[in-house]
Amino acid sequence: MKAVLALASRLRAAGGSDTRTTTALAVLAFAVSTALTLSVVGGLLGFVGRAAAPRTEFERMNAETYVILAWVALVLLVVPIVTLGAAAARLGVARRDARLATLRLLGVTPGEVVGLTVVETAAQGLAGALAGVVLYGVLLPVWTLVPFMGSHFSVGELWVGVPALLVAVLAVPLLAAVSGAISLRRVIVSPLGVARRQTPRRLAFVRLLVALAGLGLFMVMSMVAGQFGPAAIAFLVGSLAVAFATLNVVGPWVLGLFARVQLWRARTPARLLAARRLLDDPKAAWRVVGGLGLAGFVAGCLALLPLFTSGAEASPDERILFDDLATGGMLTLAIAFVLAAVSAGIAQASAVLDRRRELALQHLAGVPVELQHEVRRREVLGPLLFVGVGSAAAALVMLSPLFGFIAVQDPRSLGLLLGCLAGGVLLVLGATEATRPLLRHVLAEPVVRPD
Repeated sequence: MKAVLALASRLRAAGGSDTRTTTALAVLAFAVSTALTLSVVGGLLGFVGRAAAPRTEFERMNAETYVILAWVALVLLVVPIVTLGAAAARLGVARRDARLATLRLLGVTPGEVVGLTVVETAAQGLAGALAGVVLYGVLLPVWTLVPFMGSHFSVGELWVGVPALLVAVLAVPLLAAVSGAISLRRVIVSPLGVARRQTPRRLAFVRLLVALAGLGLFMVMSMVAGQFGPAAIAFLVGSLAVAFATLNVVGPWVLGLFARVQLWRARTPARLLAARRLLDDPKAAWRVVGGLGLAGFVAGCLALLPLFTSGAEASPDERILFDDLATGGMLTLAIAFVLAAVSAGIAQASAVLDRRRELALQHLAGVPVELQHEVRRREVLGPLLFVGVGSAAAALVMLSPLFGFIAVQDPRSLGLLLGCLAGGVLLVLGATEATRPLLRHVLAEPVVRPD
């Protein structure tokens, strides 16, 4: 174990500024995911507390409804949050795999390779978790400004408690270590293939079947939920979580299919290079645009909000409920888009560093800098629109047994959906465009580094 720890520190030092940048990005991703997870759980506990000890007649009559809606919001946000955390452990994975594959070829055992990765990613996760706990404390006064149930939450109501903080500090490094270890399969099984930069095998068609099964499960549950009596809501929320999670399974496969279509249609160097990069590693592309895909799914679910918040003759209590439904929906969507932007910006920055050698060789071969920027933009914009619209459509189809397709027939719902998708696309594009200075810095370095 001492040898592994000593080698881990040497590998970090050998990585130079790129490794330090990747580490900082990973810690930032873990911090954001930890802080938002604690915030969402705190909101759920706040509603549960009011349901257990209602202070007004309105809370006594409607608190259980708020708890159910809080669980739905938790389900819609926990998948993007966990996805961001898991992706953080894979930042810089290409350069790390290349170094570890070289060590494997030099005689380092698979166990030692796994140990190196676990030490590195767990340390990043621990630092991010501690920073996330601090960020959660900073955000608590902000969340108290959002009104619900006719009043504002206090900091005490949204406080998750010390045990929950300890669980977060332990769980985040564990998630990071597991995610990092899973990413090492190619290094352990075929280190020579990694060292020679061989293209991984195509993703299996079974991913689509898994996603269809997840969406179908919710649709079936929504049609037979009445037979489960009081447990119907729990089954519906659980099946919603399963269906939502399958987007991460099918997303890379869909992007691979999209890349093959784009490659066939490519008529310019920028389109050709962008399609080849997408096709070469659709999983990495999904880490950039997948956040918007998950946010688009949330937007598709929340497009039904205008149908519930309308009604000029509503009573005062119903008006409070409708207003809170709109507030909670928009807050959930805003958090989902922030997660998407953070995920896209961090993943894009890491991708630039991972491709440093490739970009430097292209630059030395005479590829113009503006062409590099155009390729990077096309590599993101096309999949971004495709994934955002596709995931929103999947949500509408999934909810059709409950509500039909009213969301695309009602002008308010359709306008809300299109506006949210447009705002999300612009936000994520802005986050990816923030990596332009990093790309210029990489291209300004004429030396082709071996890692």
